[in-house]
Amino acid sequence: MDLICRQDENDIVYINNRSDEVLLRAFADFLMIDVANGDARDDTLRVYQLQVKNWIEWCYSNSVAPGSALPDDVKAYRRFLTESGMKHSTISLKLTAIRRFYEAAAARGLIKANPAEGVKPPRERDASSEGIKYLSAGEAEVLFMTVCRDGSLKSLRDRAMLALMAIEGLRSVEIVRADESDIEIMAEGEIRILVHGKGRNGYIYPREDTLRVLNDYLSEKREKEKTDNNCSQGSSPTSGKKPLFVAVGNRAGGKRITRDGVRCVVNHYLDKAGLKSPGISCHALRHTCGALLYQATRDVKIVQETLRHANISMAARYSHIIERRQARYTREIPVKV
Repeated sequence: MDLICRQDENDIVYINNRSDEVLLRAFADFLMIDVANGDARDDTLRVYQLQVKNWIEWCYSNSVAPGSALPDDVKAYRRFLTESGMKHSTISLKLTAIRRFYEAAAARGLIKANPAEGVKPPRERDASSEGIKYLSAGEAEVLFMTVCRDGSLKSLRDRAMLALMAIEGLRSVEIVRADESDIEIMAEGEIRILVHGKGRNGYIYPREDTLRVLNDYLSEKREKEKTDNNCSQGSSPTSGKKPLFVAVGNRAGGKRITRDGVRCVVNHYLDKAGLKSPGISCHALRHTCGALLYQATRDVKIVQETLRHANISMAARYSHIIERRQARYTREIPVKV
């Protein structure tokens, strides 16, 4: 590729093929070292590589140097994808891959700013005929990706809460009521979690990636408790049980998180991901689990059992949802870097 000069309001940036190769090598290192703690599945790596390859090819065909791309270039690419008739969830995935591509470059000091940061994916706003609000699989991916991967107690806690709500279907009140002792290891090694529901208790049998992010959070939580030399901090004064999810901070740090606290966490990431709108809040994550699970299985009974509905008619509402979105969120939950 010929030498390209791109100019923004602050800098003139020159880039050539060698510079592009440096970016791609940085991204390759990022995929192998950082994604899924260096143990990403092959299909996950292939998806990221393909999406970045498509972006690079589009850049070259439009005389854009990838290393000096501007936000307007990313928006032009988004418009190209939209006009090509791609599904909203597919565009969301592509923009996520580009954002992570430039995150890797920025982390290694190869660029000053991420041009894909803040470029929001388009989204379908149609829900069901009964007004159930939920996220598509692509939107769920974007939501998880907004959680900082710095390994901090807060980021690990937030990722675990989002997983239990969007993938396992827990209500915000069930997040608040959860205790560490609710996690049970059965004789055959299977793990189940007792959920303190609104009307009655029930068990869930989480996916492996949900258990992984939950274990990451608990490990960090217990390490902090050891450091603070206050392992009983946050215990319920009535039951004496240790809360599963605690507040993080100087004021209420270590105490059981409140429903307002859960709501603030969820709304923060929805807003950060550009997904916040009327009706999209905590309970929309539970609807996300139910709606996408029905689309994947077409089995109302499975939805009822997963969401622990006493009456199957409650679960049947999801069968009326307009099936314009992809199936249940099945990608690996992004883990800490």
